[in-house]
Amino acid sequence: MRVRGGGGSSSSLEMSSLATNPLITSLIPKIGIITSTLLYFSPMSAVRAASKDESLGDLNPIPLAIMAISSVCWLVYGLSIQDPYVTLSNVPGCIASIWYITAVLPLVKGDQLKNTQNIVVALSAITINLWTYLSLTHKSIVKVRSALGLFASALFIVLSASPLSTIKTVLSTRNSGSILTPLTFAQVTNTALWSAYGLAIKDKFVYGPNLTGLGFGLVQLVLKLSFPSK
Repeated sequence: MRVRGGGGSSSSLEMSSLATNPLITSLIPKIGIITSTLLYFSPMSAVRAASKDESLGDLNPIPLAIMAISSVCWLVYGLSIQDPYVTLSNVPGCIASIWYITAVLPLVKGDQLKNTQNIVVALSAITINLWTYLSLTHKSIVKVRSALGLFASALFIVLSASPLSTIKTVLSTRNSGSILTPLTFAQVTNTALWSAYGLAIKDKFVYGPNLTGLGFGLVQLVLKLSFPSK
């Protein structure tokens, strides 16, 4: 690999040192399991409040719908590559996110209900068909892992951007109440850690979506600071 202004030897050495650095390859993903759990649990208080009040309020159900499918896809990818860090970081999320969407769906009304249901059904259908195709066509394990990683990455990018689905409302009302503060901070912290780990192990399906998610998280953070919740 070459970089502007010089040869690739120093860059290769830097990447090699990252890949063998126990701080990057062991400690950071262990912390990442904690931050991933915090990310998945960050909507819990808002969901519990909405369920108790029997009112959705400012809570945006779309990220919860995407999270339910995304967490399952990342769990399957982690199992396929036999990476304990990627796997364990998504187990709590699968359970929590399925509860979120089942808890809020009875509170969603009108077009918002139709949109949320369509997202759940569409993403579930795509996921099931992908898994069926990969199994019945007897793809090699390398191709299976690649397909699972690509799909999980795409879903995570959509998940990371989904809180911004209310950006028009945020800008017009100057109120960022629809963007959950705990979810925003958890997303920024979590994606930063997993980006570092993905770069260290040279897995584009880990660092690619997490770097993108970090960017979306920072945009949400700017909106939260610029337009505080009312």
